[in-house]
Amino acid sequence: MIKEKNIKPPVSCCIDMMFSGFDFYDRIGAVGDCGINTVEFWKWTNKDVDKVKRLLGKNKMRLSVFNIDSTDEALSYDLSRGILNSGRAEEFVAALCESIPTYKKLGASAMIVLIGEGAPYCAENALKCLNAAKPICEKENVTLVIEPLNAIDRKGYSMPYAEPVFKLLKKVNSPNIKMLYDIYHQNMMGDFSMEDIRKNIDLIGHFHVADSPGRHEPGTGKVDYVKILSEISALPYSGYIGLEYRATKNDGKTFGFLSEAKFID
Repeated sequence: MIKEKNIKPPVSCCIDMMFSGFDFYDRIGAVGDCGINTVEFWKWTNKDVDKVKRLLGKNKMRLSVFNIDSTDEALSYDLSRGILNSGRAEEFVAALCESIPTYKKLGASAMIVLIGEGAPYCAENALKCLNAAKPICEKENVTLVIEPLNAIDRKGYSMPYAEPVFKLLKKVNSPNIKMLYDIYHQNMMGDFSMEDIRKNIDLIGHFHVADSPGRHEPGTGKVDYVKILSEISALPYSGYIGLEYRATKNDGKTFGFLSEAKFID
């Protein structure tokens, strides 16, 4: 078992992708048994939120992030593909307001928002949605993190690059609306830049890691995660490092890179 250090940034495990050999709800305890005390997942609408809350408490665990969603099936489907790019501000705000009670009940740190797919990126539409959400997020003390996905795995994704999203967030100008910087996705697009991270660290609210190619645990591909995470740990960043990969072996035996980067013992 590893022992998580009391340092920043802390680590969370995506239990929709990792520890798949366990029943979903048992994954919370399985992560805790490995010494990591925070989990994250994707949709909240297909989860028993009260059960998740009980298990987090029982295992003395926390929740970092989950995706904004809606119990309206059609809207949920669209949200899973992203609606910022379509400028559907009213529906976006409705989903945000519907997701806030779960956010507060589970004590989450942020909600993930996807940009959109199937049409060229429209910054004006994305700005319209985020400006509509901004006063609600600030009043309710809710943080959103916008995630660019690579357009190789997610063909047709409207904005797979980080820099235009940083520009968008500067226009929104809210401490409650930031980026989820997924190192895997940026590497897949050939767009990863440690310098961009340093310059925009105040705009980043969450990181995701997975090696590339393959989207397996760090150490299986070409990305030097020990160096990257060591550098991130030296920055003024207080969010999470989210582990979101498909393990090639027992999940609990894939955390060696965290020890090398001095995140854990």
